[in-house]
Amino acid sequence: MRDNSLARQLIAQGHDVTMLPTYLPHFLDEADVTPDLPIFFGGINVYLQHKFSLFRHTPKWIDKAFDNKWLLRKAAARSGMTSSKDLGEITLSTFRGEDGPLVKEVNKVLEWFRNQGTPDVLFLSTIMLAGIGKVLKRELKIPVYGFLQGEDSFLDSLLPEYRVEAWNLLSNDVSCLDGCIAPSHYFGTLMAERLSLEPEAIKYHPNGITTEGVFPAKELPLPPSVGYLARLCPLKGLDILVDAFIGLKESGKHEHLHLKIAGGMTDEDVPFVEEQKSKLLRAGLNDCFSITPNISREEKFSFLKSLSIFSVPARYPEAFGLYVVEALLAGSPVVLPNTGAFPEIVESTRGGKLYDPSASGAFTETLDELLNDPQTTRSMGLKAHQAVLNTYSNEKLAKRLVDEVVSPLPVKQK
Repeated sequence: MRDNSLARQLIAQGHDVTMLPTYLPHFLDEADVTPDLPIFFGGINVYLQHKFSLFRHTPKWIDKAFDNKWLLRKAAARSGMTSSKDLGEITLSTFRGEDGPLVKEVNKVLEWFRNQGTPDVLFLSTIMLAGIGKVLKRELKIPVYGFLQGEDSFLDSLLPEYRVEAWNLLSNDVSCLDGCIAPSHYFGTLMAERLSLEPEAIKYHPNGITTEGVFPAKELPLPPSVGYLARLCPLKGLDILVDAFIGLKESGKHEHLHLKIAGGMTDEDVPFVEEQKSKLLRAGLNDCFSITPNISREEKFSFLKSLSIFSVPARYPEAFGLYVVEALLAGSPVVLPNTGAFPEIVESTRGGKLYDPSASGAFTETLDELLNDPQTTRSMGLKAHQAVLNTYSNEKLAKRLVDEVVSPLPVKQK
């Protein structure tokens, strides 16, 4: 969604942009700017070619069948099927690129570019595609940059026997690129250290969103509500918010307060979500909460505009947190842990409060503080809306990417 919004604005500014899907079809909340393109490194083909040498030599028509978008979406809905061992091994196979069992997939990408034409510059949606990127840089003789987007949490979740090698392979591949683009100063500094990169190899370019047509609600939300919009999983801290909400209700000071929960949910997340629902029901809060997974873009901003406060108490430091910017654009002030990129976003927008996640009760106290002063909280959200327009709109960030990254590049000889 981040890439599609950025590409849309680049096209609007007169640039020729192609966005190639990898692994899975695009899951978007806006129209796809480059629809009907083939999927590269399709998840099913990657799995089969990694596991069975036979599929490394199958004809194109068989590969195309496994890259069917409907089939890949069905596989994506069952994200818990891959074992930890398989996940580690497939990650290493992907990182090995042309030197591993997925060389056929690497060559498919290269062949497509040779048939369709060579771009002036290539941006990798994530540096975990660096193994492909270094081949395209070498063979097409073009500059290649990789976006940094929270890869550390995935790599650190791998089993120990795969984790170190994965980091080493990625570090070697990234060193072959022209540079990396970090969405926050926090994450750029962190990844420069972890990938053994010089600071100047990393450029800072925040993630942005399409802002047109989104305006804050005209009135204070009634009844007051605290809301959550992110993947419905433990890492994002949904259970932490549920516990804080129960505490606020039990305090007797927020009789009319509601909890609104939305976000992406796979089959793997269902038991966790049901556990949170059970806690709320046991607390007698049947009529005080709602859970609406997998909402559309229109539903998303309507949801965000209805909130008094937005919070995702993530358990790990976020590289950015696009959902925070979306909430602020909708005029909803935020309460977030003082970790990762959150302080940068809050400082640049003045759109919320930070709390110390290591301090017992700090989260609930911060929520309570803002809920007790609705007019000031409302004013905070309205100012944050304007700050997002100035700082995080892709209408402006697209031009900045061209000015700071693309324009300084040497002109390609025709």
